[in-house]
Amino acid sequence: MIKTSKGELPVYFGMNALARFGDLTDKTMTQVLDTLSDMSTLKMSDMLAFIYSGFTEGARREKIECQIESVEMIGDMIDDDGDLITKVMTAYSKQSVPEDAVESDGKKK
Repeated sequence: MIKTSKGELPVYFGMNALARFGDLTDKTMTQVLDTLSDMSTLKMSDMLAFIYSGFTEGARREKIECQIESVEMIGDMIDDDGDLITKVMTAYSKQSVPEDAVESDGKKK
């Protein structure tokens, strides 16, 4: 869950979120994976689509109605909370590292 201007919202970056991101940005699987390995290559509109995909997938997995109606709403939310990108990217980083690759002190093996 991430605290946003729309309240506490679930975010999840599994395969369905990555597929949605690819569809929204017209990227192939290889392009999605390459882009996510170097986030500095993302266009700003792609970053909004990535965040939107995570929130919509989080809501689907939690079986709740998604509070985010559009990619543009993500831009509005970032305008309201400049730390939102950092919060979402922190969640993505935590979700993209397998638990068995992390030692008990939180460091990667």
